[in-house]
Amino acid sequence: MDTVIIGQGYNLEKDTSVAKELIEQFESKRYDSFTCLVAFASYGGISALTPYIKQEKDRGVKIRVILGVDQKGTSKDALEEVLSWGVDAWIYHTRSFNIFHPKIYLFENTDIFTLIVGSNNLTEMGLVKNIECSLLVKDIKSNPIHKAFYEYWKGILDGTELNLYPITQDLINDLYADGIVDSEYERKSRYDDGRDKVGSSARRKVTFKSCQVQKLPFGFSPKKRLVRVRQTVRVGAKKKIQKLSIPIEDDVLIAEIGGGPRWKQVNFPVQIFENFFGAQRGNNSYSIELKNIRKNGSVGDPEVRQAVSVKSHNYRFEINCPETEGAYPGDDKRPVGLFVKTGPGKFFYRVLLVKHPAYKNVHDFLLRESHIRRTGELRRAIVDVEAIHALYPELVV
Repeated sequence: MDTVIIGQGYNLEKDTSVAKELIEQFESKRYDSFTCLVAFASYGGISALTPYIKQEKDRGVKIRVILGVDQKGTSKDALEEVLSWGVDAWIYHTRSFNIFHPKIYLFENTDIFTLIVGSNNLTEMGLVKNIECSLLVKDIKSNPIHKAFYEYWKGILDGTELNLYPITQDLINDLYADGIVDSEYERKSRYDDGRDKVGSSARRKVTFKSCQVQKLPFGFSPKKRLVRVRQTVRVGAKKKIQKLSIPIEDDVLIAEIGGGPRWKQVNFPVQIFENFFGAQRGNNSYSIELKNIRKNGSVGDPEVRQAVSVKSHNYRFEINCPETEGAYPGDDKRPVGLFVKTGPGKFFYRVLLVKHPAYKNVHDFLLRESHIRRTGELRRAIVDVEAIHALYPELVV
């Protein structure tokens, strides 16, 4: 019998994680069944396993997934990704106050089994980045642990448990309508990112140090949201419309655009200027590449824009798109810019005017999420890309 402690997120030089162990077991191709009973699942954690699940399914491996939906710890997006697997998938849920909270991963073939039990949920944080610990047991099936596992979880594993519900799109829709599960964005909003958030004017009573966060192992790649665009390319003597789906970073900037005859020059607070766009105050040699996404989904020519910072604490980049060609619509109808990052110094952007179908959803969201200190201040917020996916799915998918 082999028993291994899988530590994670602490001694980073060990480079161990449950994600890495799961990938190794899938890639070994020595098992003909995989079962997991897990409390919480996120879109990132589930989608990172999608290639391995589909690979094993194609090999004829029997796959069974039982997830919890208590405390909104599992997202609608995660359940839909599991549904796309086309495997034996269920949720366990009751009206009682106790919750379904196991984290169990079991690989089996005719002779042997590998069982991983610990604290790791089926989320990107739980499988890699959080400080977690699990125990791996590998042995022949005559080991009493294997028998005890099946005896204890019998009703769930043989499908006779009354609180099991097969995952279908109708069930997912009903769970969302009843408020039992949230969208991925709503789920993330309920959990902070682990960092202490204290305003600049506040004084900490306790000062904690930071630490390095474990990196994703090779082969563990959560799906990223995409921006879908169209561009014209030349094929021989002819021009052709090409559809592209481009992965984008996790953070999106939503920014009200101020007025005046030069409203193409969009101003930002220095924190956004530096931390989101990568510029540096006082350094006007830095430039970024912007590409405008037009209303019809086509992409404008690259705009190489120089960072401008002046002594009056004005930090800006210029944009140029069809929406900015007319007069400023007015402070009561401020345009809203969406800036999505595709790589270092590279951004797509979309400017929404008040008549755009997505304007109200995005602007109302910005009103809720932004915090202003004085009347008339422009509102900006850097939000998770999942928010834009929910508010404007035609742009981000």
